[in-house]
Amino acid sequence: MASRADLLDHKRYDRNFGLFDSVFHEVRDAILIISTPTDTPHPIIEDVNHQFELITGYSLDTIKNTNLFDYFDDRLLESRRNSISDALRQGQAAIFFCNWKCRSGDLLDVDMTLRPFHGDADRPRFLCVLRESRSEKNFRDEAARDIKKKLLAAMHHNFRTPLNGILGYSEIIMTEMLGPVGKDAYRDYAKDIHEAGQNLLMLIDNLLDLKELETTEFELREETFSLTSLLQSCLDGMAEDARKAGVSLVCAIDVSLPHFFGDLERLSKVIYSLLENALKFTAPGGRITLGAEMEADGSCLITCTDNGSGMTAQQVAKAFSHDSHLADIYSNPTTGIGFGLAYVKKLIERHDGTVSIASTTGEGTTVYLHLPASRISSPS
Repeated sequence: MASRADLLDHKRYDRNFGLFDSVFHEVRDAILIISTPTDTPHPIIEDVNHQFELITGYSLDTIKNTNLFDYFDDRLLESRRNSISDALRQGQAAIFFCNWKCRSGDLLDVDMTLRPFHGDADRPRFLCVLRESRSEKNFRDEAARDIKKKLLAAMHHNFRTPLNGILGYSEIIMTEMLGPVGKDAYRDYAKDIHEAGQNLLMLIDNLLDLKELETTEFELREETFSLTSLLQSCLDGMAEDARKAGVSLVCAIDVSLPHFFGDLERLSKVIYSLLENALKFTAPGGRITLGAEMEADGSCLITCTDNGSGMTAQQVAKAFSHDSHLADIYSNPTTGIGFGLAYVKKLIERHDGTVSIASTTGEGTTVYLHLPASRISSPS
C-alpha cells in the first residue's frame, strides 16, 4: 500500500488550487470524479482526492482512467451494476450501497453517493462520495443519543395520555355513541380530529422506533411470512388513497417469491412509508410501481418507483438523515419531519439488507431494498 508520504509526493499538490480543488482535497470524505463517455460502456475514474487515497491505498496514478466497477466486490450483482449504470446514464443523483475493494484486498462497506457534475455533452461527469456504512463514526455521540431517546420516551408518554382522551371523545362523537349530534358537520369535524390524532400518535411512535433502532437493546420481532402477501397487502392498503389522489398503483411483484424471516410488522411499515412518500410527491395522473424479484444469489430485490417530482442532488444526499427537517425532502412518511427513509435504511440494515436510492428532479424516484439470501426460506 502506498505510504502517506508517497501519496503526498505528487505533482498536483505543488499547484495553486482554486476553491473547488482546495475543498476537494481537504474534506474528510473519500471523493472521486468519474465520467461516462458515450464511447465507453462503463464509468471512468478521472480524479480522486487525498482522503480517498488514504482510505483505499490507491494513488491517482494507479487508478486514473480505469473502470469504476473494477473496484467493486466481484460478487456485486449484475442487477446492482445495472442500477448504477442506469442512474449514471440518466444523470440521476443517487445513493447505492456497495463493497469497495481496497488495494490491500480489504473490503469496505460504503454508501456511494452520486451527484451530477459539470462535463461535456459527450462526457458527463459525476462526483462520487464514499462513506463507510454501519461504522461507528457514522453515529452520534452515545450520551447524546441516550438523552434524545429518554426525551422522546417522555414525550411519548406525555403525548399519549391526552391523545387517548382526544381519540376516545372524538370517536364517541363521530359514531354518535351517546346519541345524535345534530348537524352532519359536527360528525365530520370529529372524524377530522380523530384522524389528526391518529396521525400524531403514529408520528410519535415512529420517532421512538427510530431512536430505538440506534440502540443495542432494539430487538426484531421475527417470524416467517410470505413476501408476496406482505407486498400485496401494502398495495391493497394504499389503493383507496391512490384512487383519491388520481395516481395509478402498479404491481410488478413476482407471485412466486419465497418466504422471509424477519419483523413482519416493521417491514410492513417500511413498505407503507415508501408508498406514502411516493404518493405524496406524485401528481394526479402519475404512476407508482411496487416491484419484487429474486436475484441470482438468492437474495430479493424490492423496488418502489414513482414518476413524481423527484429529488434534487442536495435532497438525495440528506435522504437518509433523520436530523434533516427540510419540509420538501422526500424522506417523509407522514408530516414532513424528514425521517422516513432514515427509518427504512436502519430497519433494513437490521435485517442484514441494504437500501439504495436514485432520483431525478421532475422525473421521479426509485428506492431499492435488497433483502439477504440468509433470511429467505421456502414456503413451509
